[in-house]
Amino acid sequence: MHALIVDDEPLARNELKYLLNQIGSFSQIEEAENIEETLEQLLSHEFDVIFLDINLMEESGLDLAKKINKMKHVPHIIFATAHDTYAVQAFELEATDYILKPFEKARIEQAIKKITNSESSQLNETKLVNQDEVLPIEIEDRIYVLNLDDIIAVSVNQGVTTINTVETEYETNEPLSYYEKKLNQSKFIRIHRASIINKKHIQSVEHWFNSTYQVTLTGNIKLQVSRSYMKPFKSEIGLV
Repeated sequence: MHALIVDDEPLARNELKYLLNQIGSFSQIEEAENIEETLEQLLSHEFDVIFLDINLMEESGLDLAKKINKMKHVPHIIFATAHDTYAVQAFELEATDYILKPFEKARIEQAIKKITNSESSQLNETKLVNQDEVLPIEIEDRIYVLNLDDIIAVSVNQGVTTINTVETEYETNEPLSYYEKKLNQSKFIRIHRASIINKKHIQSVEHWFNSTYQVTLTGNIKLQVSRSYMKPFKSEIGLV
């Protein structure tokens, strides 16, 4: 992590920097003793965390935190101060933690753990979102990551599963049921025991044999809606 220590007392900065180096979670540790230096650092670098004193020479660290929170890249803010009376205000500014002088290594480690836990949680949330938006497929020891919006249809013919996309098509050996579980059900519908389509790519629907429908999709792909899937299909596209 990249850290910035903001304190107008050199001894306090040295003490905190020493403890951070002892903990070993930081690739780089910068220092600033006033508001001007802090803003210069923030404009030049992206920091993961700022250890911010409350009483600075020109301005309160609380006011500086308000400015930091308006920046495009907002680092974690850990208030590091001798005063215990500003904790409520600090957490109202969404501070990650509030540690008191004299600094204790164990307490700093606890604050850093909050950062890593927060980032891990955000990463997991991002993964969940991404999993809903893409479909990885493996073909001949190579993995392709397909954007769900680009997938037109997935269909099976004689044991081969074909995935049609706006650019190309892929053939796999995975059964259709495998992809049905992977595909976002708010975007995809099954229209036949052998085919699933992306609702976004429906171009037209025509009456077909035996009171069924034929669906024309992007790329002029034509697939039949079987009788057993007619009712849910009509419901999904608003025909009932």
